[in-house]
Amino acid sequence: MWKPWQQVSGWGRASNERAIGNARTATTVLSRRRVERDEVDLYVRTRHGHELPVSGAAPRPA
Repeated sequence: MWKPWQQVSGWGRASNERAIGNARTATTVLSRRRVERDEVDLYVRTRHGHELPVSGAAPRPA
């Protein structure tokens, strides 16, 4: 017997699995970008010997 809710639930499960896979991929990409940005920031600071102001960031409290 044909049960339409089984087909819908199969689609929903597959859609959810794709969404989870997309989220994992995005998280990995963003983590790599953050690491690369931190490495560049560290390089610039050590190259110039002092801390440079970060654009868009609030100043550090005294």
